[in-house]
Amino acid sequence: MRTKPLIITITCGVLALGGVGYAVHTSAGDDSPAAQPATAEVATAEVVRTDLSDYWAESGTVGYRKQRTLRGVAPGVLTWLPKPGATIARGDIMYRSGDRPVILFYGSSPMFRDIDVVGMVGRDVKVLADNLRALGYRIGSQPAPGTRVTVQGLSSPAAGDQGASGDANKPDPTPTASGTGTYQTVVTSQDAVFTRSLKDAVKRWQAAKGVRPATGTVTLGDVLVLPGAVRVGVASAQLGDDATGNLMAISDQAKAVSVEIDASRADDLGAGQKAQITLPDSSHASGTITSVSSNVQASSSDGDNPGSEGPKVQVVIAVDDAAAIQNISSATVEVRFTGTTERDVLAVPVGALLALSGGGYGVQISDGALVAVKVGLFADGLVQITGTGITAGTRVVTTS
Repeated sequence: MRTKPLIITITCGVLALGGVGYAVHTSAGDDSPAAQPATAEVATAEVVRTDLSDYWAESGTVGYRKQRTLRGVAPGVLTWLPKPGATIARGDIMYRSGDRPVILFYGSSPMFRDIDVVGMVGRDVKVLADNLRALGYRIGSQPAPGTRVTVQGLSSPAAGDQGASGDANKPDPTPTASGTGTYQTVVTSQDAVFTRSLKDAVKRWQAAKGVRPATGTVTLGDVLVLPGAVRVGVASAQLGDDATGNLMAISDQAKAVSVEIDASRADDLGAGQKAQITLPDSSHASGTITSVSSNVQASSSDGDNPGSEGPKVQVVIAVDDAAAIQNISSATVEVRFTGTTERDVLAVPVGALLALSGGGYGVQISDGALVAVKVGLFADGLVQITGTGITAGTRVVTTS
């Protein structure tokens, strides 16, 4: 009866000793310190003072600027057209009508009549004089602005070739045989006078361009006036067609990016503003807005929902580094426009914002304090904030 309790006691002691022995063995076999609970790392970010701008993107197209269709001005049969891709500059032949060359001149006023009588005055005469002078022809002197001259409106070329004083550079004041259509006018800075010297220069120019006969008379249709050199695109007509129809596509030589935007956004953009362009190879180029059209275009139709996109206006953007698109003839690109800009504001990463249970937002300062903030503009992963004690350099908790 007494033996059993003694055996139990000894057994327990052995178990206890065995446990101690195990504990000692484990400690002796591992020199590393006991593991400690890991401290959670909290990501923080600094409140910065910066300028924030939001952006919006549109699809645009790279192409030559001011593309339009050229309509012929010289009646007759079309006998020659330039090749697509050719550049036509001042003094070059634009096309031939009845095998008579139509020459490109630069200017802002179109030719609107035959220039044939010495003494004629007008803006079209100035276009003629300015271009012949630019091409190297000696045209003689011109009457100064303010000079009063006699204009023969209904004279024949023969009657008009003789000046009253015999001075080749003075207009002819002598009326025609009929005496009709003669009047006096004052030369302005926008005018030139068709002097005899200018007519002689026209004859030399016509001879050089192969105009037959070289009479010194510029017939309506002999000259096409455009603002500058143009690049020839695809032909709209074929040789043998009527030369007064649509002849060819033309454009400026410079390339640009054209974008159609919602008319409601037109007031947000203006000439001189910058834009970012993503090219087809994913490279980026900066651009400058050169124009925002004031002509609202009808919206495109979308299946059974015509006009669903709303009215549009066209924005033209010049690429700051023209070399960036020199090898692109036509392509779709993404254009990013700057919208609202807030300057010199405090901002934190959007991930630092915490939604408060009572509404609104707050940020947690890195020392643990929670501060309610007022949010402003969101842009590029940042958000504008203001709040009590929030200053530049303050560190706040954010998502990693």
